[in-house]
Order: sequence, then C-alpha cells, then structure tokens
Amino acid sequence: MRDKSNGLHPMHRALSRPILPGIRAALLAFLALIGASLAAPVALAQSPFSAALYVNDFAITNYEVTQKMRFLEFLGASGDNPRERAIERLIEDRLQLQEAQRLGGRLTPDQIDTGMAEFAARAQLTTDEMIERLAAAGIDRETFETFIRAGVFWRELVQSTYGSQISITEAQIDQALSVEGVQPVTEVLISEIFLPNEPQFEEALQRIIPQIQRIRTETEFANAARQVSAAPSASSGGRIERWVNVAVIPPEVGTVMQNASIGTVVGPIEVPGAFAFFQLRARRNSRSVPDSAIELAFHRVPLAGGRTEANLAIVEQVRNAVDSCGDFPAEVLRAQPSLSDTAVAEIVRPQSEIAASTRSELERMNPGQVTANLVEDNALVMLMLCRRTVSGEGVPSRAQVRLALRNVALEGYGMLYLQRLRANADIRYP
Repeated sequence: MRDKSNGLHPMHRALSRPILPGIRAALLAFLALIGASLAAPVALAQSPFSAALYVNDFAITNYEVTQKMRFLEFLGASGDNPRERAIERLIEDRLQLQEAQRLGGRLTPDQIDTGMAEFAARAQLTTDEMIERLAAAGIDRETFETFIRAGVFWRELVQSTYGSQISITEAQIDQALSVEGVQPVTEVLISEIFLPNEPQFEEALQRIIPQIQRIRTETEFANAARQVSAAPSASSGGRIERWVNVAVIPPEVGTVMQNASIGTVVGPIEVPGAFAFFQLRARRNSRSVPDSAIELAFHRVPLAGGRTEANLAIVEQVRNAVDSCGDFPAEVLRAQPSLSDTAVAEIVRPQSEIAASTRSELERMNPGQVTANLVEDNALVMLMLCRRTVSGEGVPSRAQVRLALRNVALEGYGMLYLQRLRANADIRYP
C-alpha cells in the first residue's frame, strides 16, 4: 500500500517523521550522562570520475557507484553493504546493456519515456514528480534513465529469446487463482527506537548504540525506548500494536524479521535524520483470505437410503473411476441412472454461503477428493471438491494471471541468462 499524498510506503514515511524538540532535548540530556568522545573514521577522497572497475573494458566510475548507492537507498534496497550492492547492480546493468547492443537492440525515446512513467506510477507519481524526488535525494536524471534503459532492453531481449518457449496452462492459472496458490503472508509485531542522527549527539551515540544492540529482552528494549527514543511510540515502550506485513518493511529489516528469533534487535538502520532499531516481539504466517472471498466449486450428490452397502459401493466405484470433476457427472449417472442431471451438476458458491455441515467437510478436502462421511435426511452425501478459489473485488482476471505467470517464467530465464553473461565477463578493478 502506498501513501497517495507522497508516493512513499507508510513504513518509509514513518522513518522520515520529524523529531519532536522536547524529546530531542530529553535525549540530549540523557546521552550527556553516557556519552564519551570517539574519533570518527574519515574515508579517503576519490576522484568521482575515475574508474571504480571495468566490465568487459567499459569503465564504471566512482560517480556512478555513488549515484547507484543513493538510488538504491532511495528505493530502500541498499542492503548491509551499500557500495557492494551498488556495484553488483551496476555490473548487471552493464552486462544487460552490452548484450542487448551486441545483438542489435534499439530503443526509441518513447520506450524510455514509457518505462520511466511505469516505474514512477508504482509510487503513484508522474515522471516529473519522480525526477524531482530523485533530485532532492542527490540522484541525477541520467542515473534514472540508465536504470530504465537497462531494464527495458533486458526485458525485450529475454522476451524475444525465450518467449516462444513458454506455455502457460489452464491448470497453472487455476492453481494461481486457488486459495492454495495464495502465498502465505508473514506478519510481525515489532517495537521501535529512533535516535536523532544530529551532530550534537554524535559522541554520545557512539556509546549508546552498542548498548541497544546488546538488548535481548522485550523489557530492556521497552525501557530503552521510554528513555531515549525520539519516536511517538516512546511512551508505550516503542511498541507498534498492529501486525505488520514483512513485505512492506524496508528490506534490511523485513528480511531479518522473517526468520529471526523472538526478541532479536535489528539496527542501527540509518534513515533520514535518525538511527532506527526494531525488536521482533511476535511473528505469524497466514494466507489472510476471509471466508467471504473464498469460492468453492464442488459436487454434492445425496444417495437415498443412507449408509448402506450398496451406496458405499457406488461411492467406491465413482472414487476409483474419476480423475477430475469433469468425469464426475457421467460416472455417477452410470452407477446410479435414476439420478437427474441437476443432481450431479457442479455447484459454485461462496464458502460463507454453504451449509455448515457441508462446508466443514469440504474444508478438510483437497481438490479432486471424493468423500461420503455425511448422512442427512436419510441420504448418504457424496462430495467431490473441484476447486477452491479466491473471488471478489481485486482478484485478477485469468488473462492477468496468465501474463503474471508468463512474466515469472521470463524472469527465471533472464536470471539464468544473466548468470551466464556474468560467468563469461571480464570484470577487473584498477
């Protein structure tokens, strides 16, 4: 979810909120009791336009590395080692551009403009608004254009090379639209501490940051948050009381939270104006699909007489004969000719609207399974579950799912292609 007012994710917006003057003063007083002067390392200056490395004899300059670092930080994807991550992405960009150009690829200005507009639209921005945001972060237009150019070139190249090899089946689409196809969502409960990253706090922060990193219990973290955090949550011990999807947390935090032990503290994460720490309090996995959004397709055939040997034999005959729901009506009518076509027809209904006894039985079944555990109105109820799908507003169409599955397949081919280029590339450092 994005904030339509500024195009940034709420978590990113939270990381950028201003520090209250009163809390800043309290923090300064507290840190003054602890602080001790530590010398800060100073990086050696480098010429921005000298080569940082060469990819197949084409230079990548220090300026490009710096720009890429800023760009990845802007996207929240700089990782633990921003420079190393930036160099890796630049190598990939160069290899993609070189390969596309080697094979005679050409892009029109309209294709570049469209790619920039599509990228900006993901943050609910126009191209000009995105360029303004980037400029404010010290990122020039050429860095943005080069990123888009490499991506569009590569997408066109992979599509032309491997597109004819990809065939998406109806069964794959059914699976993607099924409840089982919904990827589980990992959600976490976290607490936060934000320390102002301002010059007057520099010496004291050198001492207090390691103390926060050594915290192992929720009580210790809550006490520290109340004493030093500049976030509005400080008064509640830094606790964020809602479950947060790890997919929407900045990667350097969310990736760790997916598998970390309860109580783990992540940080410091440098964010605009502050150092942030997060503690994991709880984690859960859920597909988060409400009953009202689940639609079941199934067959329900009552066999008069209840649980008789004859009816159980019919169930066994049908179970052994059918491979899919398409076979079910014919096989049932063959075994029980007195039934009407309506009695064996497929039923499609929201799960919330199915009778409780039938719904309970269907919930325990896998698609393609036949059961006969219910007896109602002196009839043995034979059930076959066909599919369990997500329905309602916001569910993609089959055409959209087909395109998404195709794109996933192309990404896989593209990854292997890039790995081969990387293995054969001449990458050297001055």
